[in-house]
Amino acid sequence: MAMLERAIGAAFVNNGLHIHHLGGVQGPHTFTFAMRLYQPTAANLTKAKRLGPAIEASIGDSPARVYTEQGLVWVEVPSPWPSNVPGSTLRGKGLAVPLGLTSRKAIAGWDAERDPHLLIVGPTGRGKTTAARAVAFHLARQTQPRTVQFVAITFKPDDWRAFGNLAHTTAVIISPAEAANALEWMRNAMHRRTREGTARPHVFLFVDDLLNLLAVTDVTTPLAEIASLGRAAGFHLVIGTQRLGKRGAGDAAITGNMPVRLVFGTADAQDAAFFTGRGQSGAENLGRYKGDALLVTDGGTVRLAVSPVADSDLATLPQDPSQARPWGTVRTVPTARGVIQPRNPQTPPVKAGSSGSNGSENRSGGYVEPPPELARTASEPAETPLLDGEPTTPQERAKIRAIYAQTGSKSATCRIVWGHKNGETWAWLNQALAETEEAKGGHRDPLP
Repeated sequence: MAMLERAIGAAFVNNGLHIHHLGGVQGPHTFTFAMRLYQPTAANLTKAKRLGPAIEASIGDSPARVYTEQGLVWVEVPSPWPSNVPGSTLRGKGLAVPLGLTSRKAIAGWDAERDPHLLIVGPTGRGKTTAARAVAFHLARQTQPRTVQFVAITFKPDDWRAFGNLAHTTAVIISPAEAANALEWMRNAMHRRTREGTARPHVFLFVDDLLNLLAVTDVTTPLAEIASLGRAAGFHLVIGTQRLGKRGAGDAAITGNMPVRLVFGTADAQDAAFFTGRGQSGAENLGRYKGDALLVTDGGTVRLAVSPVADSDLATLPQDPSQARPWGTVRTVPTARGVIQPRNPQTPPVKAGSSGSNGSENRSGGYVEPPPELARTASEPAETPLLDGEPTTPQERAKIRAIYAQTGSKSATCRIVWGHKNGETWAWLNQALAETEEAKGGHRDPLP
């Protein structure tokens, strides 16, 4: 580090800038040095930020990133001993999740309570999926399934397979047609919540990778509405994409409402300014090591090394392999390239007990046939909810009790009757069942 410090100082002096060294620190991917100019004029600070090529020539290594902060000049150069801190060793709280360690060895992250959406941008293979996995892992570790739920849309199922077993996960989607259905359902649910003034549970939608999804189906409209209105209704976007613009991120209505960004290495300064939303960020000087990124927030820009999480870490969290899929059948939908016709017009196979199946699980976990009023032929669509809201008539409550008597499962009954399970539907089910219990002198089942 002393040799690097002297070589960097020489580059400044050779360009007419005299400095005072303030020391350095070894981060996960970099050595970072701070220095003060003896004449910190605006012209000299601007000149210092352009010394990257001179510093690279002086130290015999690249890339070098130079930026100013609080009147000081900071220089970051690659560390010969890169390391990644495991995500399982970092701690957040609530909806505030740690993403990794900065070049100065501080924990940095994203708070979805304050900034509802996160945009992850960068070339393939740089760590976008690693970052999204880290967000989901910390949210699942820090919250209860009744307060936070996930939906993941991906073209890389191997990277998200372990998340399908988490109790927080509603579904991991790999079909573009189902992705379009799910986003339409989420948009409708968001508007319903907005009317009702409800914002719980929080729903996090992970899209990995949006550029590839937009190539086969146009989901710009629902994403734009969720980006614009989702905060008040408890909907959050975590979108990964290789590029911005209409082709890579749909519409400015999406990215314009996602100011918090995690940007990996870019091809040039023009892309760096476009992706980060600010000039002279230095994002073009990232990328030697996987996970090297800039976190852009209203508070500024900070360089960090994303902390990965392993599938073995996910196995330590609450597990529930069933997936609800409240949007039901994957139907034929219009796409950017015409029409996608699913191979099987019925709902894709899902795990026992999910609402994507016409049947349901019994109390021992086995499969049982659906009630007669829900039985459908192979040419008919998958089940649709019987009720739109709280049962209000004795006939409706009697039907609910009949479905419960056949399925033996409250979870399956909620999903059959209302299309999903949450605190409200659970309470409505208990109210319907309580009529029989009260007639016998019994008591209602407590809420979970």
